Amino acid sequence: MLAESVASGGAEVVALDLFGDADTRAVATAWYGIGSASSLALDGAALLDALARLAEEGEVGAWVAGSGFEARPDLLARGATLLPLLGNPPELVRRVRTPGWFYPWLAARHVPHAAVSLAPPARAEGWLAKDARACGGWHVRPALAAVRGGGAGHYFQRHIQGMPMSVLFLADGRRWHIAGIARQTIRALGGHRFVYRGGVGPIDLPAGALEALRAMVDSIVGGLGLVGLNGIDFILHEDGPLLIELNPRPTASVALFDDCVPRGLVQAHAAVCRGAALDALRFQTVQGVRGSEVVFATRAGCIDGEGADWLAGQSWCHDLPVAGTAHAFGDPVCSVSARAETTAQVERLLAERRRAVLDAVAHAASSS
Repeated sequence: MLAESVASGGAEVVALDLFGDADTRAVATAWYGIGSASSLALDGAALLDALARLAEEGEVGAWVAGSGFEARPDLLARGATLLPLLGNPPELVRRVRTPGWFYPWLAARHVPHAAVSLAPPARAEGWLAKDARACGGWHVRPALAAVRGGGAGHYFQRHIQGMPMSVLFLADGRRWHIAGIARQTIRALGGHRFVYRGGVGPIDLPAGALEALRAMVDSIVGGLGLVGLNGIDFILHEDGPLLIELNPRPTASVALFDDCVPRGLVQAHAAVCRGAALDALRFQTVQGVRGSEVVFATRAGCIDGEGADWLAGQSWCHDLPVAGTAHAFGDPVCSVSARAETTAQVERLLAERRRAVLDAVAHAASSS
């Protein structure tokens, strides 16, 4: 997604990730593997070696970090010494992902957020156990099922009823511009009840809720000095938006709102981090409604040549696995997208395309 954003805006991009998907490699001038796709684990040495090589070659000016660094601000800091990092400073990322610092800071600024406790609540019912140094919702579980003695990022958050949403915004340390608001798709997968699948947007909020959300973004940007693309996950509650977490980096919503600015959001992110004025970016309204969803395998299998070709032939398939890619239950197979006039139409198309992918994968597995 990030590589395609850069390439669609006319610039060259080198991709570093765990998967090496076919469409990632197609838009990148080079690809470096920096970890294990099966365990979703970053290899710090591989990342630093790749950055050092790119810096030595002298053709790459900087790098942008996506998801996966929540638990590794040390890698961000070490990587930034090798090649300039376009984004928030590693120390800011560390503080935002430290519950004992971040949520008291929000409370001091009167930013509405879900109730949080660092210690197990006396009555665990109605509370969730979370890890601020993880992503994707795989770590979220009822507090009753939590394992005691978690690490520095572990905390408890009250489960809030309402609609899970997110806002993606671009900031220059003081000012900000909302790229779009999305409704998140959260569904269970196996024993994991709160897995992030994707989102649909833009979504219009009631006037009062939008005003409260804008005040939330303003307080956080000004207080932390956020730069570039950032995202806030929140619950739209009857009392207004309640912050769940802050992602101080480009988020998956880039896939929904990339064309809200000429040359794409990742190049806008780079420009702002290098000092460009927000007013010079010429934001525009996104037309229609878009959606994106990760398709997770419902059984173990392997993508054969026919299956890989079928996926690559669907214009709405992304993150395309190469032939021979094996997957276990719960592994990401690919992602699907949709565009229509209404949210309901987009959600229907996403469901149809998710089922089509799973049927194609199942057929490939049964015929192999």
